[in-house]
Amino acid sequence: MKLFEPISDPLRIVTTAVAPVVMVSATAILISGVNARYLSISDRVRSLAHEYREDGVTTPRRLNIQRQLKVFQYRMKLVSWASRLLYIAVLCFIAVAMLICLGTLRMELTMVTLPIFVVGVALVGIAIVLQFLEIQASHQTLTLEASEILADAENATS
Repeated sequence: MKLFEPISDPLRIVTTAVAPVVMVSATAILISGVNARYLSISDRVRSLAHEYREDGVTTPRRLNIQRQLKVFQYRMKLVSWASRLLYIAVLCFIAVAMLICLGTLRMELTMVTLPIFVVGVALVGIAIVLQFLEIQASHQTLTLEASEILADAENATS
């Protein structure tokens, strides 16, 4: 069999197109998780912004909220880019599945399926790295929140 021999068996076409379809499903699960993170972060930003605008908030608390919001902005940017990359990866995987099917009609189309598939996998990998960075940044916001409470506790015991 030649490397890019046309596939004439319909069953073989379907089984060949299954790999990108599985990647679409796996990426959709990742998108769901990323979107949940985005909603959680945006809810927390709204909550902090509301607290910041309330009367009676102390200056140290306002400063802490400002520091947290800077980190939350960074986190939202990471999650937003991860989501975009995952959606583009899904488009790549769908394109690969379509090209595999259309490759039965035009041999030249089979030549681009592997590069597009690799781009899709690379985008998923980059999105996972962005999510890792977002998780690292989430630790920073938790540290900021806890530092204020721990400082109050330390002052109360002194």
